[in-house]
Amino acid sequence: MSARRAKVASRSTKDAKVKVNVRVKKSAPKTKASAKSKVSTQKEKQTRIEIMQTLADKTNMTRVQIENVFDELNNVIASHISKRGSGEITIPKTGIKIRRVKKKASKSRKMVSPLSGQEFVIAAKPARYAVKLSALKPLKEIVER
Repeated sequence: MSARRAKVASRSTKDAKVKVNVRVKKSAPKTKASAKSKVSTQKEKQTRIEIMQTLADKTNMTRVQIENVFDELNNVIASHISKRGSGEITIPKTGIKIRRVKKKASKSRKMVSPLSGQEFVIAAKPARYAVKLSALKPLKEIVER
């Protein structure tokens, strides 16, 4: 029977049966937001050990196992970011993308100090690699909440 239709329930009194219309409310459909677990806010900055212990408590793992997970995650990131690696990795379910970017070499140049008015030389820098972190959609949605 459809949830929008009225159900008919019968109630019996001493001799006669009485029919009563009963409305059934349709429950709201579950959305993605209600399906996700509720995230509690953390008022104070946590130390490395406190983060490990919190994760261990919530996942029913030991703190040593959590540290091993982070060690392996560090190894995976290092293999992607290293010289012969892919140069890019997205950490699943966090909304963080880590990339290796190449910075160009800069020439030496002269600059006038705005404080003293004296001219000095800024040294040249060689070409180098740098790490860039990008916030993806899931992380931006968490910040907007």
